[in-house]
Order: sequence, then structure tokens, then C-alpha cells
Amino acid sequence: MDFVTPEYYYWFLPIVFLCTFTIGNNKRRRQIGILLASSYVFFWFASGWHIMLLLISTMVDWNAAKRIFASDDPVIRKRWLIASLTVNLGLLAIFKYLDFFIESWNWASLRVPGAPEIDTFGLILPVGISFYTFQTMSYTIDVYRKKNDPYDDLLSFACYAAFFPQLVAGPIVRADHFRKEIENTLTPNSARIRFGLTLIVYGLAKKLVIADNVAIHVDSIFIDGGHLQNIGLIWWGALAFGIQIYCDFSAYTDIAIGSAYLLGIRLPENFKSPYAAHSPQDFWRRWHISLSTWLRDYLYISLGGSRHGKRVMLMALMATMLLGGLWHGAAWNFVLWGLLHGLLLIIHRSLKNVKLVVRFFEKLPKIARLCGWVVTQYFIFMTWLVFRVEDTSMLIQSLKTYVGIGAHWDRGEMYEILPEIKYLTLAIGLIFFIGHFISWKVGGLKEWISRQNALVWGLIIGILLTLTFHLRPAETVDFIYFRF
Repeated sequence: MDFVTPEYYYWFLPIVFLCTFTIGNNKRRRQIGILLASSYVFFWFASGWHIMLLLISTMVDWNAAKRIFASDDPVIRKRWLIASLTVNLGLLAIFKYLDFFIESWNWASLRVPGAPEIDTFGLILPVGISFYTFQTMSYTIDVYRKKNDPYDDLLSFACYAAFFPQLVAGPIVRADHFRKEIENTLTPNSARIRFGLTLIVYGLAKKLVIADNVAIHVDSIFIDGGHLQNIGLIWWGALAFGIQIYCDFSAYTDIAIGSAYLLGIRLPENFKSPYAAHSPQDFWRRWHISLSTWLRDYLYISLGGSRHGKRVMLMALMATMLLGGLWHGAAWNFVLWGLLHGLLLIIHRSLKNVKLVVRFFEKLPKIARLCGWVVTQYFIFMTWLVFRVEDTSMLIQSLKTYVGIGAHWDRGEMYEILPEIKYLTLAIGLIFFIGHFISWKVGGLKEWISRQNALVWGLIIGILLTLTFHLRPAETVDFIYFRF
């Protein structure tokens, strides 16, 4: 079960809503128990026996945080923190990265005479393991840093760890935020219900109308790989994948936040018009916010951050982005993706101190900001090629063509390669960027929709549902971030 299966809307979410506010009947612990049971049911349908890994992370971090909080001995506190990190990162390493490390070893061993080849285990990646592992780890680390107290009861903490809307693909929620949301009895609220429904419909439209349609073009360009010297195809492929991954991932986040709003719980926003960013740093303030702030707070700062000079800062920044890239998937293209973003951030930090650049922004701020936006987006969409194309030879050719090396323009070839729905998909891409710009200008298009009067709101929701029903492709694509 996931957010594009009809069962989620036909029976699962309505039953959870009704049980929470009828059987729960203004009794907080009973409501939390219902949400916890519902979350385990959801996860069982999504990932089967891998629910055991979630239970292990929950129990380990619950006990570790309690022991850390109860002790004043720094040695004991550190031992429990290490135990928590070892178990969580160990499970993540085994189920997500073990086969990747073995395959990398086997590849490297081909160049070493007599080196043994190791068989892979063929482990299936548990759904959502990267998200809930980071989430429960942050809880233990915050208790160790004396930033927060542990939860008072296991039921509430288990609900935090397993809450079904954000369990599989985020956003990564901090323990103190979730605790504030469930410290009082959950009550239905008409404004929250309207906003929740708006987010769900808005997310479904982004996923099924935009992301899944442009995905057909992306696959046509990069699966075959026979026409990668055509700069028109590569630019459109990079642009289309940038649209796909944003609409796919932000759609999941919208539906997750909307589902939580229906149940009286507010989750943090995860995206703020990332393609309006005018610098690499600005991009990471807008893209996957819950991950970027997690990496900042628990990795970048722990590695020294900006407190110990420029050299340490640069090393910490690059290490953070490399590990952030590896977090996205067990493949070298994700490591390269993190490396490129690390380089972009370092170059941006260096240019900020160049006098010529500073004067340019001071004297011509609007033009400078526009130039910053163009350059930033050019490189952001180039990195999406690295994210999408895993085959090394195809990736190298795609990057060369993207920057104009050995490239050619052939409109007839583009017309032949792209699927039948050429003009519809191009129109969808254009409408996306117009909507993205409007959303950036009005401070959030979905928020604007939910604020309209009942008639206008109902009309917009009806239009979105109609477009979703008629323009969705024959086959839906799994959410991209389910793989992470």
C-alpha cells in the first residue's frame, strides 16, 4: 500500500480518521494507540516482515535515550549513544549498503590478481529505512546533547517512530515537534481538514499528472542511450527529470502532510519552491528541508562546521554532502551527485568573498540575482543527470553533451525519439514552471487554494481531480524516494 493505491483512500485513511475521532473519543492515549496500530498495518502492507527492523530501532532508541537521560556519568551516556548509533547504522549498512560494498569490492578486485570474489546476498531494501533510522537516531542524539528530555511513555515514542504518513519517505520529523503535536487530545478541525484535503488532491495531481507523464520522456531518453549527443534531448531529459523528481517527491510530502492534518497533526514543510533558488546554498534551504537540516545539525556541526576555521569547514561541508549523496542510494552516481553539490557549495562560499562579485550584487542587485538564478539552475539540472543516469558511459556522454562538448542539435531526431505524447508533455512541463513561479510569488499555491471561499475551493479541487483522472498515464510509477 502507498499513496497512489486506491485502497489508501477508499478504506485505510477513512477508517483511521473515523477510529481516531470516534473510538478515540477525546482520549489521548487511545488515539495514539489507534494511530500506532494503523501505522504498523500500513507498514506491513508496504514492507512485510521488515516491520521487525522498525521495531528494533524503536526499542533500541527508546531504551538508549532513557539510560542516557538517567545517568550523569559521561562514559555511560556515551556508551548508550554509541550502542544506539551502532544498531541503527548497522541495520542501515546491512540492508542498504552491504551488497553495494561487495559489488564495489568485486569490481576493484578485478584489477588485483588472485583477489577473491564475494557473492552478494541479494537483500531487498526495506521501505523507508533511511527515513525512520535518521528520525529515531536524532531523538537519541538530542537526549544525549541534553537538548530534549525523553518521551514519558513508550506508546507515544513508538507512534513518533512509526507514524504512517511520513514513515516511508518523510519528512524527517524531530521528536520535540511530534511530541508537541500529540501532547493534547487530537480533535477534528474544519480548517485543518480543508487544508489536508487540499494537500492530498494537490499532491495526487502533481504525482499522476506531472511526474508520471514527464517520466515517460525521461525513460525514453536515458534507457536507450543511443542519441545522447543530441543537446536538445539531453537538456530536455535533465529538465524533465528535474520536474519529475520534484513533483514526485514533493507530491508524497504533500499527501503525507495532508493525511496528518486530517488527523490533527501538523508535520513540517519539506519544500519551498527549490527552482526559485538563486544560489546552491539557497537551493538546500528549499529542497528536502528536513534532510538538509538533519545533515547540518547532526553531521556538519559534529564534524566541526564553521567553528574551527575555513579548512575544517570545507572538509566538513564536503563530507556532509558526500554522505548525503550516499544516503540517497547505494550507487556511485549518488556519491558523485553529493560531490558535485559539495563543490557547488564550496565555490559559492568562495565567490561570496570576491570583491568583484560583491560589488556586482551591490550595484546591480536585480540583474545579479537573475544571473545567480540562471547559473544555479543550470548546474542543479546538470546534477540531476548524475542522479538519474547510473551507467557510467551514458553519464559521461550525457554530461559532455549537456555542456556542449561534441554535441549537436537535431530536432527531427528529438521528434522521433520522444513518445507520442510530445506536445502534451511539453505543455505539462511549461504549466509546471508557471505554477512553480506563481507558487513562489504567492508564498505557496496550495496554501492559497485552501484559503479561498468554499465555492472557489470546491471548483479548484474538482478541476484538479478531473485532470488527475483524465491525464494520468496508463501505468503509474512508484515514488522515486521509496528506493531510499
